[in-house]
Amino acid sequence: MCFQGQKARNYGVMSLKSQTKPPASRRPLLIAIILLTAIPSMGEALVLAWGICHGGAGAALRDGVDLWAGGFLATHGQMALLFDPVAYQAFLHGYFGKIPTHMWSYPPNYLLLITGFATLSAWPATLAFDACSLLALIWVLRLARQNWGLIIALLASPAALETIMTGQNAILLTAFIGGGLLLLPTRPRLGGVLVGLASIKPQLGLVLPLHLLRRSPIAVLYASLAAVSLAAASLWVFGPGPWVKFWHITSPAMTNVLLIGQPQDFAQGLISVFAAFRPLGIASAFVAQGLVSFAGIIIAARTRNPAVVLILVALASPYLHNYDLLAVALAVALLVQDRLRTEFGRGETLLFLIAWAVPGLTIWLPVVDKLVPLILVGLLASALRRGPVMRCDS
Repeated sequence: MCFQGQKARNYGVMSLKSQTKPPASRRPLLIAIILLTAIPSMGEALVLAWGICHGGAGAALRDGVDLWAGGFLATHGQMALLFDPVAYQAFLHGYFGKIPTHMWSYPPNYLLLITGFATLSAWPATLAFDACSLLALIWVLRLARQNWGLIIALLASPAALETIMTGQNAILLTAFIGGGLLLLPTRPRLGGVLVGLASIKPQLGLVLPLHLLRRSPIAVLYASLAAVSLAAASLWVFGPGPWVKFWHITSPAMTNVLLIGQPQDFAQGLISVFAAFRPLGIASAFVAQGLVSFAGIIIAARTRNPAVVLILVALASPYLHNYDLLAVALAVALLVQDRLRTEFGRGETLLFLIAWAVPGLTIWLPVVDKLVPLILVGLLASALRRGPVMRCDS
């Protein structure tokens, strides 16, 4: 009796038996696609390099400014500046010169992960953080028995390149969430801990609790312990003040990004369902995002497919930027790996290509921002499909 078709889509097979390499005849095409889709990001890198050479090193650091400043201010007893937007911007201008508006947007538990880099100056600190994040991602993917081809492709993806160029933490978050999901079948405790550490960016975790509860109750326990321990450690190290200010200052400020679109530097980069419906009014945006998030929670609770959950992580979040699509890039890589073993459905090749390339296109073609939710919905439908059963060899 043949069970290959069922196994090819089984959660455990996707995380444990992903060593199948693409056919040799397809490798040149896959390499060419990876290189071609990286071109827009490489063009962006050239623009940043030009800016650095012409005195814009601070502006070119982008969100790496916040990564360094958060750790620096925390270790020098000036954490209060993080929660005073005017004083924080004045500090940044004094250190970096004229740069775009920045706002601290993370809970205090994130500071525990970045204070160790504060002993370095801004650029070395950001590069060191990126290097550590890349190593963490490689480690968890290898621990989940993903092959080197998938890992190298993911690290060269437009989403990964955008993460590095924006000084963001999506690589680390993908290690936590993606690695955690892939490790659930074999190392549920470690998988739960990794998902719990993703509480540094809680808006990406809406669909995860019920999924973990249905898949592995022990993982829920360890995820909860990790999240609570990280928060408690930050409370012990920094005291209650930063948490009080986070809830009374930072959280309302981030809500204003959605409600009134300020600061514009934050609101203009959003690519979520909420942002797509925002021109139709706040009520429409809340209803659309609410329905999508609720549906995402239900689907995530019922699926065993990590690629589906990774896509839902992005769809369910009202705060979504192009670098956050690295988790989606991992989902695309898993889906392509699966389809190479079975077969591609109608239109899937183009869909996967668009989903892979889109993070590098948003800065050049802003209109693409509004299409991202549709692309994610199409990708979700593809990930949920049950393709034909593979032919048995015997």
